[in-house]
Amino acid sequence: MPKSELLHEFYKTCQDIELGEAFDLISDAKTAEEADFIRVVTDYVLQQKQEKAVAEKRF
Repeated sequence: MPKSELLHEFYKTCQDIELGEAFDLISDAKTAEEADFIRVVTDYVLQQKQEKAVAEKRF
């Protein structure tokens, strides 16, 4: 599978991450570098969800 398809699938998978799940994913990381990567990805996903909620005036 081309890297562009892999990244697209990864992006779609990340969109389903919930706040509580993010903490579990970080704590399950095998290395500190992996934990940092997961933290960056989950922060981005959660920020996007927050921006959407603000735009929709859901809070």
